[in-house]
Amino acid sequence: MNSFVDQALRFATAHQLLTPGGKYIIALSGGADSVSLLLVLKHLESELGITLEAAHCNFHLRGDESLRDEQFCQQLCRRLHVPLHLVHFDTHAYADLHHVSIEMAARDLRYAYFEQLRRDISAADICVAHHRDDSVETLLLNLVRGTGLRGLRGIQPRNAHIIRPLLSHSRQQIEQYLNALGESYVTDSTNLHNDVKRNKIRLDVMPLLHELNPSVSQSIFETSLRVTEALKVFDDAIQHAIADVTIPPRECPCRGCTCLKCTNQPVEKCPNQSVENCPNQAVENCPNQPLLVHL
Repeated sequence: MNSFVDQALRFATAHQLLTPGGKYIIALSGGADSVSLLLVLKHLESELGITLEAAHCNFHLRGDESLRDEQFCQQLCRRLHVPLHLVHFDTHAYADLHHVSIEMAARDLRYAYFEQLRRDISAADICVAHHRDDSVETLLLNLVRGTGLRGLRGIQPRNAHIIRPLLSHSRQQIEQYLNALGESYVTDSTNLHNDVKRNKIRLDVMPLLHELNPSVSQSIFETSLRVTEALKVFDDAIQHAIADVTIPPRECPCRGCTCLKCTNQPVEKCPNQSVENCPNQAVENCPNQPLLVHL
C-alpha cells in the first residue's frame, strides 16, 4: 500500500504536480481510479499540507446507476471528511444543442464545470484519475486515426490546470491497492461494452497485444515517455533557432510585429525583400542591419 502512495508522490514530484499548501479538486466518479486517487491524496494530505475537495458530475445517462454513483461518492466523502461538490447535467440536451456526441458533451460539461469550480474556490488544480493504461489507449487511438509525434505522447501529466498524479500506475495496481485496503468502488456498466472506439481498444485490442508481450502496456508507456523527451529537445531547438533569427514583438521598433533578422547581408542579397518594401521602417534605423523582414 505504501509503495503505491510512494509511486504517486514520486511521479507528482518529478512532474511538479502538487504544491505543498495548495488546494486541489479531485474529480470523483466513484470508479476504482478516482477512488484510489482520493485515497492517495488523502494519505498525503497532512504530509504535503494540501487541502482537498471533491467534485462529482451526474450526467443522467445511466438511470439508476447514475444515482447510485452519486450516493456512493456522498457516502465516501462523508466518511473521509472531504467536502463534495455535486452538479447535475442534461447531457442529451447539450449534445443535441451543440451537435456533438454524448461522450464529447459529457467531456465538455465536466471540464467546464471543474474549471469554473476551481476559480470559485481558488483551487490550484483539478486532479483527474487517468492512469497508465488510459494513456496507452489514447496513444493507440491516435495512431489508428493518424497522428504526428505529439499524438504519440499519450496523456500528459499536466494540461493547464488538469493534473494526473496516477498516470504512472496501471489499472491492475489500482485494483490491487483498493483490495488491500478493503475499499469498494462502483463500476460503470458502459465500460464493459465495446460499442465505442476506446472500449474496443481496451476490451479487444489490448488483450491481443498482451498475448504478444505481457508487458505491452508498460512498453508502450515507456515509448511515449521517450517521444515526449525527444519532442522537448525538438521544441527547444526550434525556439532557439527562431530566437536567433527574429526580434520579439516587444523589442521590434515597428508596430508590435515579429521581424526576421537579416544580419550581415547587403540589401541587394536580402531574400524576399527590397528596401522600398520594408514596411514601417527606414533602412538606416533598422537594427541588425541592413534590413528587417516582417513575418
